[in-house]
Amino acid sequence: KNSKMAKKRRQEPKPEKEEEADVVIPDEVPQNSGNADEHDAEDEEMNEAISSEEEDDDNDDPEPEPTPLPAIQSSITSDGRYHNKQRLLLLSSRGITARYRHLMEDLRTLIPHNKKESKLDVGKNYSGSSAGGGYGAAVNEIAEVRGCHSVLFLECRKRGQDGYMWLGRTSHANSSFDADGDNAVDSGKKRLMIAGGPSIKFHITNIHTMDELKMTGNCMKGSRPVLSFDKAFDTVDHLKLVKHLFVDVFGTPRGHPKSKPFVDRVMGFYYADGKIWVRNYQILEETAATAKEAHSQKKLTGHAHSTSLIEIGPRFVLNPIRIFRGSFGGQTLYVNKQFVNPNVARSLEKREQGDKYIRRKGAERKRKNRDESIVVPTDPLADVFD
Repeated sequence: KNSKMAKKRRQEPKPEKEEEADVVIPDEVPQNSGNADEHDAEDEEMNEAISSEEEDDDNDDPEPEPTPLPAIQSSITSDGRYHNKQRLLLLSSRGITARYRHLMEDLRTLIPHNKKESKLDVGKNYSGSSAGGGYGAAVNEIAEVRGCHSVLFLECRKRGQDGYMWLGRTSHANSSFDADGDNAVDSGKKRLMIAGGPSIKFHITNIHTMDELKMTGNCMKGSRPVLSFDKAFDTVDHLKLVKHLFVDVFGTPRGHPKSKPFVDRVMGFYYADGKIWVRNYQILEETAATAKEAHSQKKLTGHAHSTSLIEIGPRFVLNPIRIFRGSFGGQTLYVNKQFVNPNVARSLEKREQGDKYIRRKGAERKRKNRDESIVVPTDPLADVFD
């Protein structure tokens, strides 16, 4: 019987929910019809109020929208290729001491675009070109043969007592001019003087090499430096020219085959007491090892990592003597009136020492004369007990 009852229940059709909904909805619609009319009237009033406000806003003058600022574009566009093919001739005169020789090796390490040359020995009878003789003519000829645009020449005199550094542009840098020098071949290239130049003569003092300093700083060999100049290089007239020569000499061209694509050191040039102080530093970036150190570092500097400078070397001081219009000669553009020739300084020192010797000898003669002038009177009782 139970199975029969279950079959009957399965066969009976279930009432659909849609039919029930059809039955219930007509009963509810007439009850809410009044409320729907009220809602429609309120919606129409709100729409009219909104439309009237929009018309009032349209009548007012519209505020100008702020124009977006243009994107900052770099004035220097580079494709990463080696275009600035600057070459530096780095050489010295014969007779330099060990200190100057070690300085030359340090400069060759810091300047990857240099051309090494043996020590220059020019005799007194060397006539050179039509421009003149001496070291200037010889250096210009070597630079023309080696294809160098700038020169760093270290000259020693008085058996290594006095050191002079020459920096200048050579005549080979004027490749934009034709052979006669009347017109330029390409007006878009740099226009420099036919005779080369300018050139600057420095007196170099207070030399300390890398091996002598033994600093903890270190950098990658051949890396490009950041050249940092004092504020005086932008205000003093002759220092502006010195700055351009320093950029040509110490600034490594981008993409040079012997350079590394890293910037991990800073070369600083500071002007004080009428002299230029040159320093070389490593850029050291340290990250905190623990969260506590990072918090304290960020509290002090505002960053979780710290950047510091550690001196590498070498260090030296340059005292500008004279600026020439040409390469190793020509018209004088600037003269340092405060510069004292080392020969004059040594002569004054020797003269002071000589005056000191003369004063000492004069005191000795006075003492001798005083001793001779003192006469002891004879004692009449000296022979009583004999």
